[in-house]
Amino acid sequence: MAKLSTEDALEARKLADRLGLRKLSDQDLVKLLNAARVADMRRDALDISGLTPADEPALVLRLPATGQSL
Repeated sequence: MAKLSTEDALEARKLADRLGLRKLSDQDLVKLLNAARVADMRRDALDISGLTPADEPALVLRLPATGQSL
């Protein structure tokens, strides 16, 4: 497994801390940083110039009224 540079290790620790993952091993930090970088590259490759707010996915939840079932 690759070893992180001091700068990369600091970046990985900050990311892990923001995610509440304060007990990750060095190997797990390498995996986290690699996954984050791949996700950033994929997100940056997407063409979003034609998207409008209506194109954003929405999560809609419906709760049953009292006495009703779904």
